[in-house]
Amino acid sequence: MCNYKTQLVILAASLQWLTAGLACAETWYLEQSGRWEQLKPECKEVFFKANRFFDEGKLTKAAKNYEKFLAEAEPGSDLYTEALRRNFSIAKKFLGGHKKRVLGIFEIKGYAEGIKMMERISERAQESRLVIDAAAEVAMHYEKRGQLDSANYELAYLKWRHLLETHDHKEQLSTPYPTGELGKDALLAMARCKRLGYKGPQYDISDLVGRPFSESAYESAKGCYEEFRRRYPQDAEKFGIEAKLEQIEQQAASKDFCTGQYYQQAENRRPANLYYQMVIRNWPGTKAAETAGEILTRNLSAEVETSDE
Repeated sequence: MCNYKTQLVILAASLQWLTAGLACAETWYLEQSGRWEQLKPECKEVFFKANRFFDEGKLTKAAKNYEKFLAEAEPGSDLYTEALRRNFSIAKKFLGGHKKRVLGIFEIKGYAEGIKMMERISERAQESRLVIDAAAEVAMHYEKRGQLDSANYELAYLKWRHLLETHDHKEQLSTPYPTGELGKDALLAMARCKRLGYKGPQYDISDLVGRPFSESAYESAKGCYEEFRRRYPQDAEKFGIEAKLEQIEQQAASKDFCTGQYYQQAENRRPANLYYQMVIRNWPGTKAAETAGEILTRNLSAEVETSDE
């Protein structure tokens, strides 16, 4: 029966044979496809080194070597795309919180590196799905980080909007009415980011309902939901678009109503009445409009009584 040391020797030899076999198999596949000989020797070495680091979970080193390979390889080739896909999976892990090793000693969150990698993938990839996925990962990362800093919601919105406008431009080459799935996801995400970025009735409400004379429907959550309803009427009920629009109207009405209340409490009824009238005119059917109407009636009655005296 083999002793412990003998077993270790056998195991090491087996692993070495298996690794060599896999390397030979990969080389054979590449040679048979006619792509391997076209690469420079140093480029081949970098490719295998990157794969080895990737398999070992050394993502920072793997990413650097894939980057070196991409600088030398032919854009659009299968190997080039495979390297991009590997870097995509690494970037996704960085965005998910995987730590990046710096100077071989320190470990920091790889968020910034993940974003840079995804941006480079979007610029380089010729496969449209990879371009879209990389950009969407960045947008979703910003949205997730918005819980810590609301400014990230605006960054996420801008990323989704860029995706939507790029999608619409391509779609309009074949039809004047773009309705693809990407447009659906982007519109919902843009509206969601605008709603999440709204801080409350004490702040500006343009993220919810837009600005006067705005030329784009995409600048507010309300506009995005209305555009979604126009493009995808069959899905409006599924995603609760009408309910979301109603909630936005309630929030907008509350904003104007709170301003009226501010003047009311300062015993300055004239500007208070103007805001109450604005709520009634702009947001009919809301709870705030109902309450504003009751207060406005009392204020006007009080003014009549004062003038009679």
